[in-house]
Amino acid sequence: MKKRLMLTVLGVLVGLAASLPAHAVDFKYGGMYFARWQSQDNLTDGNDDTDDNGNWFDQRLRMFFTFVGSEKLQLVTKWEADTQWGRESQGAGRHGGGDIGADATNLEMKNVYLEFMVPGLEATATLGVQGTDILSGWIFSDDFSGAVISKTFDPLNVRVGYIAGQNQNVTDVSENIDDFFLELSYAQGPFSATLVGFYQSANNNKTSLFEDYNYDQPVDWLNGRDVRGNDLIDLGVNLSYKTDWISAYVNFVKNFGSYDIVGGGSGDYKGWMVEARGDFTVSQFVLSAGGFYTTGDDDLDDNDVDAFVYPIGRSYYWSEILGLGTLDVNSFGFDTYNSVGQGAYMPGDGPSNLWMLTAGLKWQALEETALTFNYYYIATAEKVESAPGKKDDAIGHEINFYLDQGIVDSLSLRFVAAYLFADDAFKSIKGEDDVYELGAVLEWDF
Repeated sequence: MKKRLMLTVLGVLVGLAASLPAHAVDFKYGGMYFARWQSQDNLTDGNDDTDDNGNWFDQRLRMFFTFVGSEKLQLVTKWEADTQWGRESQGAGRHGGGDIGADATNLEMKNVYLEFMVPGLEATATLGVQGTDILSGWIFSDDFSGAVISKTFDPLNVRVGYIAGQNQNVTDVSENIDDFFLELSYAQGPFSATLVGFYQSANNNKTSLFEDYNYDQPVDWLNGRDVRGNDLIDLGVNLSYKTDWISAYVNFVKNFGSYDIVGGGSGDYKGWMVEARGDFTVSQFVLSAGGFYTTGDDDLDDNDVDAFVYPIGRSYYWSEILGLGTLDVNSFGFDTYNSVGQGAYMPGDGPSNLWMLTAGLKWQALEETALTFNYYYIATAEKVESAPGKKDDAIGHEINFYLDQGIVDSLSLRFVAAYLFADDAFKSIKGEDDVYELGAVLEWDF
């Protein structure tokens, strides 16, 4: 009897579903593809006497598929495949697939999130694996799992977000990393401003301490001791001005927060950074000038961290060699936080104990042809070991050259040439040698 009743109810439900009007779902797609060649020398060791020359081709495909229910609802998906030519093993790209035969399981889920309008609030919510940028990457710029709500009170926009940084053990909250942020953005005419508060609760993890994310020769402020209650707070501000002929901005971030040390004692985060840049357009030329300063630690004997540090997920690219740039990998074929192996300062996409001044010129020679030249002077905020028993702060002079050429439709070619005239603080060895990078990127955005 119960079985017959269930079949009857199921039949009614199927009939009702079939009689309801269908809700159309629109479909949008796009993406990008690039093929890249690069060659470099001395990036990882700074020494001509050892062989760290890299020379390879790689490629990347990103595919974007969006399912649109209405103006108030859509599901966004983004997928990625990375391949290093001639190599299959993991670490070449992500999971290889570039050798003879070429088959590999290397399709990654980059983003999958739901975007919808919150009823009654007229606010936009994004829920799932998504990406965001906070203060040009000085605080955060990455993909993450979490939720963000944004609402505009013209000319003010408010964003509130939660980032699930780590939950590898669901039975142990002490191993979690959870981030929360509040962003207020104002735009009126040529002026805009952003105020950000970012809180990272790392619990018992050493996240934001150098030894947790600096691959080579890390600074160990804690002498191997573990931490409890590790909380990092960032307060950041951006001021920008933009017209047809001038674009200028200032970024500032101050570290706050503290952590307790197992066995006794505690430490505070005290670092800060400041960045300024201006771009000036004159006819076919764009002149640029700027720089940044990130604090270092002048006293490694106390528990406080005076160097500027980051929550996990930061990503600020600047020059080509020391700042990752267009080619964005070191000679081992993977993204690098500290390619030079000098633990007392950090280059890459998370500069710390580092300052830089730059000047550049871009010439739009033809409608589809542009040439760019950038110069950088790079040094440390606090002196570092430059050779056994010696300290210095001069890292060197870096020059970058780019040739951008439109090919057809949205297909473009970029040629890259970069050279670092290495100074004593570049490596903690005697007699640093210069570094070069050469490369080209053929990219199609579709």
